Parts: sequence; structure tokens; C-alpha cells
Amino acid sequence: MIKKVIIEKSDRLQKLPPTPFVEAKRIKQGLMRRKVEVIDLSELNPDPSLRDFFIPSIDSKEIFAPVNSDVWIELKTEIGKWLERRYDLKVKSEKEILPFFSEKKMIYHFLLGLLNPGEAVAVTDPCDPIYKRASILADAEVESLPLLERNDYLPNLGALSPSQRRTKLRTSLLSGSKVSPKAGFPKILFLNYPHNPTTSLADSSFFQEVVRWAGEINVLVINDASGNEICYDDYIPISLLQTRGARKLAVEKFSFFPSTGIEFGFLVGGKGIVSGVESVEGVLKERVSKSSAHLALEILKNYSQIAPKNNLEFTSRKEVLMKGLSDLGWKAKKPKAGPFVWVKIPPKYSSVGFARMLLRKTGVLVSPGFGFGEYGEGYIRIALNLPADQIQKALARIEKHSHIWQRRYKPTKAMMDD
Repeated sequence: MIKKVIIEKSDRLQKLPPTPFVEAKRIKQGLMRRKVEVIDLSELNPDPSLRDFFIPSIDSKEIFAPVNSDVWIELKTEIGKWLERRYDLKVKSEKEILPFFSEKKMIYHFLLGLLNPGEAVAVTDPCDPIYKRASILADAEVESLPLLERNDYLPNLGALSPSQRRTKLRTSLLSGSKVSPKAGFPKILFLNYPHNPTTSLADSSFFQEVVRWAGEINVLVINDASGNEICYDDYIPISLLQTRGARKLAVEKFSFFPSTGIEFGFLVGGKGIVSGVESVEGVLKERVSKSSAHLALEILKNYSQIAPKNNLEFTSRKEVLMKGLSDLGWKAKKPKAGPFVWVKIPPKYSSVGFARMLLRKTGVLVSPGFGFGEYGEGYIRIALNLPADQIQKALARIEKHSHIWQRRYKPTKAMMDD
């Protein structure tokens, strides 16, 4: 008789923090089985209307064919041209650019190529969960930098200052405690501006502070600028790499997924850093199809037509949502860039409990702030991933049930007559 093999999960997997998004998915599936139409405003999964007008005709022979070196070099060249047009950034070598077709994989490969087990990574809190999860899977120590509303969700880099580090190390040694890797400086700092989930922005003075700080203590900075290509009200996002001296100690991740729904982006930075990530992808033999590369080329070459149309679409969605939230009396941060809105919830609820209730009562799915970290508690994140009419429909459902969570609710005469 053959016995069932029992294998425990790896320590890495067991270290991963629990996520509230799993429960939301379970509730959503239950509602759908009961034929309830769920309006999903939780995850960013842009609808097809954002990409129908520019998808090129692709030769069927190229759909599964692997990309060759000529097309790959052409793609890097077009990325360099795009960076110069968009941000006035001149890339000296194609070795400073790494295209990718899966953001989450790229972040994991980035950490695998540059970290040793036990080295520390600093991430902001709240943040996209992938930064912490990928760091844990790479056997890194994770150090959180709180982001507070009163500081406009910008980190206090002084929390990682040399004086505080020396104090922490001296205290540990005097007490006879074992000094963990976190007692030293982090090797990598993850930033993400325009910020997901809070929509906060970083200006040039903050980026200058980051560059000065990182240069003093030898920390590699990676800024996720995925939200840059969606902007409102004549706001023009900036790049970290526009900051003087940034290229010596920072890399930046750009992505067209938020604005098109197509998994394409690229990493830009010093060739020594980029080559480390590229080496991991080479070992894992990441395969890119020729059709994917051609699609990426179309996005870059036609960006001047794609961006304005998409920004108009996202502006329409944002205006509908902001007006609806205002009518409900909800406090929401008006975004200047990015595909999200950050909304404060009533104080008597947890973010997970509020999101759960909203889903069960209205069929509208949002992301609880706690899913992005401890300091995301008290908020929910709403994605602008559906057309304005769907967002309006979601708001109508919420308004119909809003008496459930209002702190003071006075029923109207009509409702009393019912």
C-alpha cells in the first residue's frame, strides 16, 4: 500500500502574512453562485476598452515564436526614446534597460539577484503587498516604514538614520541580545510614487532627500512609478531618475499595465544593477513571445495617442466616483495620479469588516486598507478599473444601503410608510 506523502510548507511560505483578500474572493464566489452581480472595484484589472484601439494585427506565426535578439534590442531602443520624450532622461546604454512582461516576477527576480539571505529590505506601510511577500520569499528581513496621513504618506527616513541605528546596535550589545540583520542598515529601500494605495505623490524635494540619504548610508533605492502614466488635472508626474545623482544609487520601475491592462513594463537604472536582475531571468530562462514584444513596441510608438485618451477615460471614472463619495458624505483623498482612490471608513468599523459588509450587502467589492499593512487600517482602496456607468451603479447600490453604517441615521417618512 502506497502511503500519502506528507510534506510541510517551506519556512518562507509560512512566514508570509495572512491576507484578507482570500476571504473576499470566497464571499465573491458565493455571491456569484447565487447569481448576484458583483461589481469588483478591488484589484486593478483594466477593462478591454482601454486597449481595443491600438492592438496591432499580429502574424499568427509570431504568436508563439520566441523573441529574437534584434527585436529585443529594438524594444530597448524604443524604451530609451520614450524615456527621453517623456522624462528627458537619456539612457547611455541598452544595458541600463530591462523590459519585463510580469511585474510580480520582476520584483522577485530583482530581490533574488541583489539580496543575500538575512539582509534587510525597507518597505513602506501601507504598500503593495508584493514588496513584503517577495522579500520574504527571497529570505530577506523586512523592515516597515510607517506612512502617516499627517505627513502626506511620505516616509520618515530619519527612522533609518545612522544615529538611531548605532543606538539600536549598542543597546542590543549591552543587553547581551543577539543582533539581528535588522540592526544594520537595509540594503534596499522600496518606494512607490504615485503611491499605491494612498495615491500620495512625491515631489522633487523629497526625491532629493532620498538620494542624499541613500548616498550617505549606501542603500539601493527602487521606485515603482507604475502610476505615472495615469494623471489628472494637468498634473505631470516626475521620475526619481530625474533627480541629480539618482542613477548612481537608484533604479525605477515603469509599467503600462495600469493604463492599458497589458503586462508590459521595464526597469531602468545602472547597468550593474540591471544586469543582476537580468542574470536571474537568464537562469530561469524567462521566455518572451515575439508577439508580446511587438505589442510593447506599439504601445511605445503610439504613446502620444494612447495616453491622452486613457487619461480622459480615467478622469471620467474618477470624477463620477469622487462626486458619489462626496454625496455619501465619505472622506476620500482626491488623486492627482494613479488608478486608485483612498477612502476613510467610519471609525466603528475595521477595514476588513467594512469591506466584508459592503460586499455582502451591496455586491460591491473593494480592498480593505489592512491588506496593505498595519497603517492602512481605517481605510479602503477603490480601483478605477471599470467604466463610469459601472462605478455609478456601484455607488447607487452603496447609497441604497448607506443607512446601515451611518453613525446617525434618520429614516425618511417614505421609508417609515414602507
